[in-house]
Amino acid sequence: MEVTDILKDFRASKRALNKLHEELAADFEFALGKQWDDDDKETLRKAGVKALTINKIKPLIKLISGIERQSRSDYVAFPEGAEDSLIAEITSKLLKNIMKQARGERKLSDQFKEGVIGGLCFLEPYIDYSHDLLNGEMKLKKISGNRIFFDPSSEEYDFSDGRYLIKFTQNLSKEDLYQLFPEDKKKIDNVKERKINLELSSVDGQTLQSGGYEAHFKETGDEDNEETGYDLTEYYYKKMVDRYYIVDPVNGVLEESEDKEAAERIIEQNQTAKLITKQTPEIRIKRLVGNDEIDDDVAWFYPRWKSWHFIPFIAERLTVDVDDDELKIQGIARSLKDLQVEYNKRRTQELRHVNSTVNSGFWVAKGSLDKKNLEALRKYGSSAGFVGEYDPGKSGGRAPERILPQPLPQAHALLAAENAQDLKEASGVNPDLLANSDSDQSGKAILLKQRQGLVMLQEALDNYSDTKKILGRFLLTQLGEVYTVETAIKVCGERFIDKNFKEPQLDGQGKPVTDQKGNLVMQVNPTRVAYIFNQILNDTKLGKYDVSIGEGPYNETIKLANYSMLMDMAQQGIPIPPDVLIEESLIPQDKKEKIIQAIEAERAARAQAAQAQGMKE
Repeated sequence: MEVTDILKDFRASKRALNKLHEELAADFEFALGKQWDDDDKETLRKAGVKALTINKIKPLIKLISGIERQSRSDYVAFPEGAEDSLIAEITSKLLKNIMKQARGERKLSDQFKEGVIGGLCFLEPYIDYSHDLLNGEMKLKKISGNRIFFDPSSEEYDFSDGRYLIKFTQNLSKEDLYQLFPEDKKKIDNVKERKINLELSSVDGQTLQSGGYEAHFKETGDEDNEETGYDLTEYYYKKMVDRYYIVDPVNGVLEESEDKEAAERIIEQNQTAKLITKQTPEIRIKRLVGNDEIDDDVAWFYPRWKSWHFIPFIAERLTVDVDDDELKIQGIARSLKDLQVEYNKRRTQELRHVNSTVNSGFWVAKGSLDKKNLEALRKYGSSAGFVGEYDPGKSGGRAPERILPQPLPQAHALLAAENAQDLKEASGVNPDLLANSDSDQSGKAILLKQRQGLVMLQEALDNYSDTKKILGRFLLTQLGEVYTVETAIKVCGERFIDKNFKEPQLDGQGKPVTDQKGNLVMQVNPTRVAYIFNQILNDTKLGKYDVSIGEGPYNETIKLANYSMLMDMAQQGIPIPPDVLIEESLIPQDKKEKIIQAIEAERAARAQAAQAQGMKE
């Protein structure tokens, strides 16, 4: 992959996404409160009128963001089979620990909010080796949608069918680059141009618009300023390479190898096995500073993860062929901007009308006021407590007469009400989401109304669920990069190990050892512990055959609702085990374990008593 090829792909992606990135920037400015054109605002200012901004979009975004934050969920690894339950439980604990250390819930919420506003936002997982050179710390970084340039031909939600994906970072200092590429300082010092050159003037006969990137994409010949930072282009691409698969039709064994000789040695030991050579895509990354190549290497997450590691959240996306590509990806702000502009202008017109009626003016008989009183009337005539004098002997003795203003048209109020209703309908947010009700209702009834009110937002919520699942599957593949067997055991805790890995101690003859009371002597089997944890950390097929990543209740309100539902089912006669009810309650975990142990001890005592009674009979 040559630099010219990278620039060609970058140019093509930028041409396709240029308008979308412009819309993203406008959506965020609009949601934050910049809702007037500068020319219109200046015209009103010169007329002495305040341009009102009554931001109706921001509360909607806060409401949707609040719903997401109150409905957060934990990662849960579900076993594919009953034999995988222990592996799934350990995997869940490790995933939860990663999310806790990376402040994952907060990062996901930030991504959701930004994606809801503009329609597109990315999350980039990476491993920080600053404090541990062997097993780093998994971290998450939110990446704005206008910094990622994907293959315009890709149609999958995660852009996995695309040929490339580009992350663009601007205005890095030389010290930043030294930290990113400590072994390439000489290359960085020899960079000719700090800014990438995409030759924006004309490509294939088309004139390209810079779309607000004038400061970032410069033409050749621009003078570099010492204070100007560097542009970093990270180009992720797929390179087709040979892979060797050992297939055993008899035993059903399938292994992958990068080394042909190693694969042939395995086949020599197994006469029924066959060697299949196939080209598969390898994920690589090439980095450019300006137009100069810095390095080209296999992506750090490959081959554990065989797709892009930028996890997108897209609020609304269509892949149909339309002329305006920016319409394919949208957030909540895009469809509300015109209604919000209308609302602001209408309220500004109302205020202007009211102000004009208060200061509607006076009819003054000529000569009835001296110059001093006439100026005072002009200046203070619409102020409270103004007292003026007139001469009854002049001009018929007429007092100044106020001009009666036209009343405020009822159409203003009607149109304002219609506009407010339009904003609600266009946003898909209705009063049920606020759970506002004058009548007394149970929490379950309110929860049901809120779920009904989420119908219009269900597409964005489903997409967000896909985003979290993709992230969960990625984290699952990287467990071996983050944990060793020892650190993973520490995360699970000694009590968990004792509970799940204790086995009867065996003597030299292989018989179980008992204590003085005849009870079995139990001990942790370190071999089994090491085997299970090594399988979880190093088996790249774990997420394919053993566990599946899903979500479990995180928020206490959801947990309480689930617990109440289970209690109702138990009261109706459904045989729900008591230990399940205890586990789903909000009791602290250590208390849960004590109660469950007491329940198990009681069961054992009853079983032993029943057995003794049976022997007597």
